[in-house]
Amino acid sequence: MKLNYITIMVRDIKKSLAFYQELADLKAVNSISLEDGEIVFLANVKGETMIELIEFKDAEKVSTKGMVMSFLVENDFEKLREKALSLGYTPSEIIDIGQKPKHFTVEDPDGIVVEFSI
Repeated sequence: MKLNYITIMVRDIKKSLAFYQELADLKAVNSISLEDGEIVFLANVKGETMIELIEFKDAEKVSTKGMVMSFLVENDFEKLREKALSLGYTPSEIIDIGQKPKHFTVEDPDGIVVEFSI
């Protein structure tokens, strides 16, 4: 069995799109505009990672307590953290302790903790 995609009911689809496109390097692969809102599917270049962002006017929004999403960074890890800072996000310091891989975290526009590791 394989995870197909994760759906996130976002508050502002434009801000969420910018975050995942700029930092996680995901690309929009499909979008649907409806009267009440919008749906956008994002994926990595290989199509292995898929996130569905949905913004509907009166729909319940994502609750983030205890949720962490993790991305494996394949290129320059430190530059990605600097990019997050330059885009106005607040990434953590780089953490390199214990058994867990070297990583930093940053909250997406809805408060989901997103971890970038090498």
